[in-house]
Amino acid sequence: MAIPNIDLKKRKSNQPHVVLLGAGASFAAFPKGDINGMQLPLMNNIVSILKLEPLLKKYGIDYNGENFEAFYSNLVTSKTNTKLRSEIEAAIFGYFSEMVIPDKPTLYDYLLLSLRKKDIIATFNWDPFLAQAYLRNYKVAKGKLPDIIFLHGNVAVGTCRECETIGLLDYSPFCWICKKPFELSKLLYPVKNKNYQEDDFIDLQWQKLKDNLKQAYMLTIFGYSAPVTDVEAISLMREAWQLNSIQQLAAIDVIDIKSERELRQTWKPFSSQFFTTYKSILETYLFNHPRRSCEALQMATLQQDPWSDNPYPKFKTLGELHKWIAPLVEEERDDKCLSSKGTYS
Repeated sequence: MAIPNIDLKKRKSNQPHVVLLGAGASFAAFPKGDINGMQLPLMNNIVSILKLEPLLKKYGIDYNGENFEAFYSNLVTSKTNTKLRSEIEAAIFGYFSEMVIPDKPTLYDYLLLSLRKKDIIATFNWDPFLAQAYLRNYKVAKGKLPDIIFLHGNVAVGTCRECETIGLLDYSPFCWICKKPFELSKLLYPVKNKNYQEDDFIDLQWQKLKDNLKQAYMLTIFGYSAPVTDVEAISLMREAWQLNSIQQLAAIDVIDIKSERELRQTWKPFSSQFFTTYKSILETYLFNHPRRSCEALQMATLQQDPWSDNPYPKFKTLGELHKWIAPLVEEERDDKCLSSKGTYS
């Protein structure tokens, strides 16, 4: 069994912490919706929130509240009503594009600042909140935020196929190489048999996730239920995880409201002796050791020298959050020894 790539002198982990986000994560982060009260849709209420019932009736479909994933997947499989599908997709894209992150600190602000450049966040979500949080926390982190991977596309992301570049549209709508407008990201809608290789942008996102899963020292799964329409996604992630030479020493944290027994069964193919379930992300290593999660794990499990928790206080403003996180960011400069409290060890 291999051991994690760590620098014992500096107590520094060189392997990534991978965070996987599902719809439950965005709902937990924005239970009251966006800054204007726009409610975040889930698959069980997206038809009512987006007021799609009149559209469905126009096409002679009597919608009785069935799960939207199953409904839409059947619509695609039947290869009928292609115009209806286009109108549904346009309504979904338009709704999510209008959403704006609240001014006060959100779970996504804390999450982004809890990770470093070596780490990644892979999201299945279409909403723009993670991208918007990235832009407003970039400066305080000195640019050392985790990469964001958009597994099903995202309304906040643009692509340039000619230059093979991607960008956050709120930062710039133009490709920084050719200066042409970015194309809007293609969204992957809930069909049972998804083709992740069909779109170049989506394919690249999945390649990045698989590369990081093969090296990950920590894997946090937040609000992702592994639905039946994501069979291909689960298979791709499982194959990459099984190639991780330190998987038995790595930690897997699952944040979900389901029972531990159910969650263990769902994620059984992702083996690790350090598998923990939580009801809240606030309870995890990630939020109790921000920017130091992998280091805290290695000190506790490999060195038997656990660090004291360093949890986030509750902040009313982004300025307060930024002031608190700044010493940890500063400590990372010049490749110095990392500690849990933002002071040199």
